[in-house]
Amino acid sequence: MAVITMSRELGTGGGLISQMVTNSLNYHLVDKETIGKVLSQFGMVSFNKVYDSTHNVWSLFDSDYRDLVKQLNKTILAFAKHDNTVIIGRGGFVVLQEYQNVINVLLRAPLEHRIRNAMQTEQISDILEAEKIVRHSDEVRESFLQTFYNVNSNSAQYFSLVIDTSRVPLHLAARWIMEAAQEIDKKKIPPERSSLKAEVDPVLVKAVSNVLQNERRINSAQ
Repeated sequence: MAVITMSRELGTGGGLISQMVTNSLNYHLVDKETIGKVLSQFGMVSFNKVYDSTHNVWSLFDSDYRDLVKQLNKTILAFAKHDNTVIIGRGGFVVLQEYQNVINVLLRAPLEHRIRNAMQTEQISDILEAEKIVRHSDEVRESFLQTFYNVNSNSAQYFSLVIDTSRVPLHLAARWIMEAAQEIDKKKIPPERSSLKAEVDPVLVKAVSNVLQNERRINSAQ
């Protein structure tokens, strides 16, 4: 089965699309909370704080930052080895770039559209405040990816699908992604190009499996 990474700008409906895809395909949804649960088991309890900060070249000289990003990369690969996952953000499209069973999706939209959506989803009445939040989200995302991976987060070359959700309805975007995943499942992929065959620390793989199983039990009980 395919692995899907979902990169999205704030206000593009990425959360709803990811939920539609995971529900329809019966995939595991891997968001920042899911990743955080695994990282915390390895002593990395401050990742969200680090990610939500803006960075520059000096961050590369911070050994704590480097160790955290290195562990993040291993954790994302462990989730991708588990298969049947939608991995939201956190540089997943970079970490899994070489694997042919992975579909990297970018959801984007013009700033004005995203500001209007953010006002609704975040329940913000002040348009200037909404713009500030959206722009800050863009800055944080771009600085993290540029600093630690040296990539432009909006460059189409890294993605299998780039969808403008101001033009494409969310349900249609979700359908396109699911159809792409189903096409991947039909292909014969060399083992060395599949994340399923990636070499990952067995302890980390077990931690990921336990977190996903626990989340599925919780979701089933709701």
